[in-house]
Amino acid sequence: MVLGTVVRALIFGKDADRKRRSAKATRIRSLPDRRVMADSYIPALATDGGRILWVGCREYTLDDYAALEAHGGEVWTTDIDASAERWGREGRHRTGDVCEADRIFSDMTFDAIVCNGVLGYGVDSPEQQKKALKALAAILRPGGRLLLGWNTDKIDDPVAAGLTDADFEPTPLGDQATRVRFDAVTHVYDSFVRRA
Repeated sequence: MVLGTVVRALIFGKDADRKRRSAKATRIRSLPDRRVMADSYIPALATDGGRILWVGCREYTLDDYAALEAHGGEVWTTDIDASAERWGREGRHRTGDVCEADRIFSDMTFDAIVCNGVLGYGVDSPEQQKKALKALAAILRPGGRLLLGWNTDKIDDPVAAGLTDADFEPTPLGDQATRVRFDAVTHVYDSFVRRA
């Protein structure tokens, strides 16, 4: 990987990797699930405002933070990978395991949490998923929103398994139903509010 980066830089210039990554980010943001995120969920959460936690940072999530803050919200980010901090919210990012979110953010409460593409991508077993959801519930205010994105080809359905039952109530978000599935991709969104 490093050799490829050096070779591309020598042949195409030092911005070659940035341009390649940007093309990948553009492709990912054009997927149907990402369009629903950008066109429906982000505006709905932005309108609600408050303190919002984004779990899992990548280059293609960078534009979402400013959009979420459009109406005065405050976005915080977290990722287990320390190198992902470069894609987190500058000055409001903490590195750590989502299964310990209640420890990482023990000094904070959130009005909304977006946890998209984390279950099945490191938080794989039902036990890990349950622990992560409990940790997120602990830092989400009662009545606060959780948007959970996961893939049917990576994990079994966490809602059908009852992993959300104790702490979360399925609730539509914006103009979307409580569960949104896609024909073209394996992604699923589930939206909830935290039980009191």
